[in-house]
Amino acid sequence: MAERQFSNNERRRLEEEGETAYGESYPMPDCDAVKRARESYGRAPTEKRAELRKAIIRRHRELGCSEPLPEEWYR
Repeated sequence: MAERQFSNNERRRLEEEGETAYGESYPMPDCDAVKRARESYGRAPTEKRAELRKAIIRRHRELGCSEPLPEEWYR
């Protein structure tokens, strides 16, 4: 899967629409982007991981993504 690049304008728009994890970080407009955010979770700053995990779960549900998330994230 090729990494998608988002322009600054796209990131701002996605942030305004609630499709990012925090600020303009981790844009998630579709299930592929949710998957990439999940795969990048370990590279996120430690203090932002809980916020990122919640955003990934939220977008996963909103988009109806089929690939499962780690079960321990729901505890």
